[in-house]
Amino acid sequence: MEVYGGCDYKCKMCPQSTPGRDPSFLKKMPIEIFEKILDNIVPQYGHPAINLEGSGEPTLVKNLPDYIQAVKSRNLTCLLFTNGIRLTGKFMHNIIDAGIDVIRVSMIGYNKEKYFEWMGVDNFETVLSNILETRDYIRSSSSSCQLMSYHLITDNSNMFEDVREYRRNIIEKAGLLSHIWKMHNWSGNYNNPNPRAIKEKRSCGRPFAPELTVRAGGKEGRYGAVTPCCQTLGPPNELKSILGHFDTQSFEEIYFGDAYNNLRLAHKEKNFEKIEYCRNCDFLDGDPEVLVWSNDPHAKVNHMIGTDDDFVLTDYNE
Repeated sequence: MEVYGGCDYKCKMCPQSTPGRDPSFLKKMPIEIFEKILDNIVPQYGHPAINLEGSGEPTLVKNLPDYIQAVKSRNLTCLLFTNGIRLTGKFMHNIIDAGIDVIRVSMIGYNKEKYFEWMGVDNFETVLSNILETRDYIRSSSSSCQLMSYHLITDNSNMFEDVREYRRNIIEKAGLLSHIWKMHNWSGNYNNPNPRAIKEKRSCGRPFAPELTVRAGGKEGRYGAVTPCCQTLGPPNELKSILGHFDTQSFEEIYFGDAYNNLRLAHKEKNFEKIEYCRNCDFLDGDPEVLVWSNDPHAKVNHMIGTDDDFVLTDYNE
């Protein structure tokens, strides 16, 4: 559940930078709507984990700890995916003290130069310092928060060095759990300079996965847009992919509605041309969003989130 749709970074692999997200998505989700959505799905549908990031930067919300407390007061797991530049000082302390369960920092680039190339700002050392500060506060406050990092392979032809240097410069230095993935093309909204192998198209599995993507904004004047996944970020596909809005609709109306059912049917029949926002997505290719490397014992290397299939990645194997 995205609490804010804008971002203070201009990462070149993200549609937030080019062409830029539609203005109707660049807003903060009011906390009363956020809590309304929580109460709409809990406890009728179990105890889902709530991630406060969709494709915007959640730490731009000054009262972010209030959103965390809203999740924790309902006995749910709360996750935070962030670029980490504001993860410092009292604000960071308040996030930890509110009960956050997982903080994952996106650091794309295994050194200062690569970070600047891909994330567009010279913040490598600052963010790494913030990670160490956060790690130390987690320990001193006896928090059970799990601190993690996230990386995308910046050059498919040089994955060995990419993984090795990222582990040496970031993961091992900070003692992090981490996930390293291949890049993707945001449902065709981004021209991926690290393309994946194209094989026979098949469903990515996301329409059938127990996962819901809720945006902070949506259509003009609306909040809580539900999209099939986070990959439709940015024009032209994000607006086209809206399946409903939680500001006025219930979970049942959206999840079991015609738009969602038509999406599932198209994936079941492999009729991807029928779904405009899916047809050019490289998640459908034979080389999906494979997890290249992780030290997370719960992760499955060569496995794509949302499916039950394992995919063999012959380029890299540890």
